[in-house]
Order: sequence, then C-alpha cells, then structure tokens
Amino acid sequence: MRYLTLLLLSAAIGCSESTRDLTDAIAETSRVTVGRDADDPWGGLKVQAVGTPLEDAAQIVVLLHGYGATESDLVPLADYIGGESRAFVFPAAPIAVDGGGLAWATTEDELAIAHAKLASLVRFISKIYPNAEVAVGGFSQGATVSSMLLLDRTLPIRHLILYSPALAIDAASIDSAHGIQVLLAHGQRDDVLPFADSKRLHEMLVREGIQTNWLPFDDGHTITTELLDATRDQLSQESK
Repeated sequence: MRYLTLLLLSAAIGCSESTRDLTDAIAETSRVTVGRDADDPWGGLKVQAVGTPLEDAAQIVVLLHGYGATESDLVPLADYIGGESRAFVFPAAPIAVDGGGLAWATTEDELAIAHAKLASLVRFISKIYPNAEVAVGGFSQGATVSSMLLLDRTLPIRHLILYSPALAIDAASIDSAHGIQVLLAHGQRDDVLPFADSKRLHEMLVREGIQTNWLPFDDGHTITTELLDATRDQLSQESK
C-alpha cells in the first residue's frame, strides 16, 4: 500500500529536531522512572514515567516518539502539558536504527507487532491502574502506530492524540462504536509525512462518527506550543 511504503521507507520520519526546537520553551523534567521487569511488562516495552506517580494518577497519558528518536525525546512535553493528577508514560520503540535512534517499524509485519505491543501496554495499564483514565498518542511514526488503536473499541482509551501521522488504516477498519475523542494535528507544509494523510484520516473519522478535534496548522513536521495547549485543554475535559 502506498501509505505503508511511505511510512516505512521515508528516510526522515522522526521527532528529534522538532522536539529540540521546543526545549527552550519547555523545561526538562527530572522526575523519571523506568519500568521493565517480569511483574511490570508494559506490553514488553521499556518505558519512562514522569509526572504524578502512576498509582496516584487520575489520568495516564502514553506518548510514542517518532522514527529515529528515543523514549526520552518527548519527555519535556510532560512539564508543558502538566496536570496535578496526570502521569505520562513514554515507551521506547523496539527496533534500533542507524544513528542510535529507535523505530516502531521498518516493515509491515513490524508495524503489526508494534500495534499489538501498544494495545497490550494499554490493557496492562487498565489492569494495574483501573481507576485512571487512559490517553494515548504520539508524533510521526508514533502517531501512526497510535492511530491503529482505532481498530479495537475494547481498549479503554478516552483520548487519542495524533501529531502528524501517516495513514495506516482505512475507514472500513475503524470501529465506529469507539467512545473515544481524537485530537488530530498536521502541518500543512510538512515535507516528511503528507498533510493529505491526516486530512483523509479526519474525513474518515467524521464519517464514522468519531469525535475529532482537527487542527491543521501552517508549519512543517513539528509539534507547536499551540498544539500542546490544545492537548492540555482536551486532556482536562471531564469524562462524560
């Protein structure tokens, strides 16, 4: 498929430069913990957790980095978004790539595996922290993998945060019974992943009746402070 070829073969899918652009405005956080053992599998992924301790959190936000980045790259966003009872979890993608970064997938089979690992991580959170509302999302390839969670309405996800994804699902695959709210954002001058992919995804979500906050913006392959403000606002909405 064209969109999978674009996702897996594009040379520059990632978030390293974009998130570094934000570091002057976003304070680095030092409240980092690591979980990866037999009793804390996290879908088999290494994670960093910051913010409110997970056992005390009313909301747990899972954010996936892009191709060629690491689990630490999006950690500074947690301080900007904030929230007194909000915990953030940053998983590390399982595949090492040239240059020292990580990827969620380099083949279609690996993309399916990444989707399964993320779904397992969500189920793990809901089992271990049953009182916490769950939000999931990411940037670039991380957003693409996150968008695949729309295929399963049984996952207990309240918010899906998609910053500049590639299109990896079709309308027929979306479970329209999802009780989920999507924030979908993409730069109209993105030269890494096409703006048209998110526009098509937005159209599909609307047709399927998925509540969607569509935020096209005049910039490239990046995360802007305006998007983070919108993310904070959406995550702060009370559950219906």
